[in-house]
Amino acid sequence: MKKTLCIIAGIGFALGLIVHLISLAGIYIGDKVPYIWGLHVGIFIVWLPAILELRKNPDLKQPSFGTMTNPFKFFGTIFKDTPKPVMIISVVFFFYAMINFFLFMQAGEGGVPDIMDGKFVIHNHGSIIRELTETEYNRMRANEIRGFSGHWMAFYGLAMGILWPKKESQE
Repeated sequence: MKKTLCIIAGIGFALGLIVHLISLAGIYIGDKVPYIWGLHVGIFIVWLPAILELRKNPDLKQPSFGTMTNPFKFFGTIFKDTPKPVMIISVVFFFYAMINFFLFMQAGEGGVPDIMDGKFVIHNHGSIIRELTETEYNRMRANEIRGFSGHWMAFYGLAMGILWPKKESQE
């Protein structure tokens, strides 16, 4: 089962990466592929088992672990049975998601793109920030999915690393 969940996490990561690259090109694919938003749900399918797997790790139960401030030691502990390339992918995309989030927020201008009264706008809870051209609207929608896909890659990547089957395991 763990191997299957790891594969699902790997597929989720790959799909998130594809969506992310497309959105970086300024293309919004949510209208053409609406099921892509199902990647939100998939995170829960792999994250619950990943958390349960982490709870089995005796190194995480040490009293000193709660005060750990060294991220290399932390990631080394949770990925101790994970191949180095998978660990690197997991950690790099975890940190990338944080950077991507700030870039996404900055590009979003504090609102979300929408069509109101037949006009392309960016608004914050119904309060219009400004009107947009159709090109700006499409770029803003691509930015929106870029923000989500950055997190998809991080969560699926971490789950893939945590759920990676141990060599001695027969799962």
